[in-house]
Amino acid sequence: MEVLPVYRASFFVNQQRKDGLRLKMLYDNNMVYCNMNIDTRFEGYHGVVHGGILFGILDVIIWYAIFMETKKICMTRKTDMDFFKPVLSNVPYKACGKLLRVEERDYWATAWIEDPSGDRCGQVTALFRESKNLDYNDFVNNLEFTDTSPEMKEFFLSAAKQG
Repeated sequence: MEVLPVYRASFFVNQQRKDGLRLKMLYDNNMVYCNMNIDTRFEGYHGVVHGGILFGILDVIIWYAIFMETKKICMTRKTDMDFFKPVLSNVPYKACGKLLRVEERDYWATAWIEDPSGDRCGQVTALFRESKNLDYNDFVNNLEFTDTSPEMKEFFLSAAKQG
């Protein structure tokens, strides 16, 4: 298991943002995941986490999953979200994601949220598109590597060298 770096401006993963979720993204065996326990600030209905927050978490996981398998920075193009059952506030869940396939500049991936018993509460299937004219060095300069291993830091830095 490897801890992934944090994009400094991210509402979802920046550990310093008091208004954010402070999720810690992890990578293991071709899968990105995070453990999450969302508080009541992000409810859409009493006791239930807002679907937009859940979608955002899965979108971020997919971004990391694509990057970890390809070293490509991609942007969301199209998504399909299914909600199977409510995600409750102040209950531990796990969000996971992985790359499914690559077709030229199109990257297909999926991410889902599991409850404590392993049942899926929601799932996104998404098409991401490789970014054009992106400054990889600028991207890497906005990452925080405090909790990452030296190998993971080098992995992300090497993307800037190839970008």
